[in-house]
Amino acid sequence: MQRVVYPAIFDPTAVINHIQVTVPDVPSVKVLGTNNADAVSKASDAIGKALAKTTEVPVPSAPFELTVEAGQSINFIVLDLDEYRESAN
Repeated sequence: MQRVVYPAIFDPTAVINHIQVTVPDVPSVKVLGTNNADAVSKASDAIGKALAKTTEVPVPSAPFELTVEAGQSINFIVLDLDEYRESAN
């Protein structure tokens, strides 16, 4: 199992009644969730799909390296990359 953990920026102020999630280490990931659980699930899925077809997995940033604005927070997205690679084949 190749478990990866990426810090993600959660922004409840970007879109009304949604939480926008961006993952600075995987720039193609930008999702909207209706609540925190939905946002985590969608971000995890987007990261898995983005990295499933590559052999170069980006090194996760340390949380203190990220800049957040007022109202934003940093949460960690954990996933098993092997599951996404298996389903991609």
